[in-house]
Amino acid sequence: MKAKDSDNSKKIKQTKRLSERYLRNAGEYYLNRFPASSDHFLIVMKRKIDRSCRDHADQDRNEWITHVREVVIPYFEKLGFLNDDLYARALFNGLKNKGYSAAKIKSRMIQKSVPSQLVEDCLNGGFDDAQAVHTFARKKRIGQYRLTPYTDYNEKKKDLGKLARAGFSYDIAMRVIEDK
Repeated sequence: MKAKDSDNSKKIKQTKRLSERYLRNAGEYYLNRFPASSDHFLIVMKRKIDRSCRDHADQDRNEWITHVREVVIPYFEKLGFLNDDLYARALFNGLKNKGYSAAKIKSRMIQKSVPSQLVEDCLNGGFDDAQAVHTFARKKRIGQYRLTPYTDYNEKKKDLGKLARAGFSYDIAMRVIEDK
């Protein structure tokens, strides 16, 4: 029987050193998988830069972040991978089609680092919570869209909770629940 190595610990792989090519390849790989706004893309790239700078102390974090802002982001904007306006409209339409309220849509878009002016432009384009609540209720089979009528208050309470988590006010939610 052979003696085992005394070092059974897992080896942690060191991150790659930062370079122009590395950041462009990493950015392209990310943008091919996920749509993103310019600000959200910068946040993702900052995390990558931070991991590399932790392992390679001689690299200047601020210099690479400036490089991403001034070189990498404009490069991807020129190629069409980053377009904040198109991204905001697509995100808005996707959330609207799910039946979310204006408050929930605004919150989600801000969370995804969409500029506030684009969020307001999307919401001011004729969005109505009263219409959205019906879309949400129809998809979730709530209120007037239920297959069976309510038998007790707890069922109504659960449905009101779903509508509240989707961002709808009590008044708007009750319109769907009470079949008005």
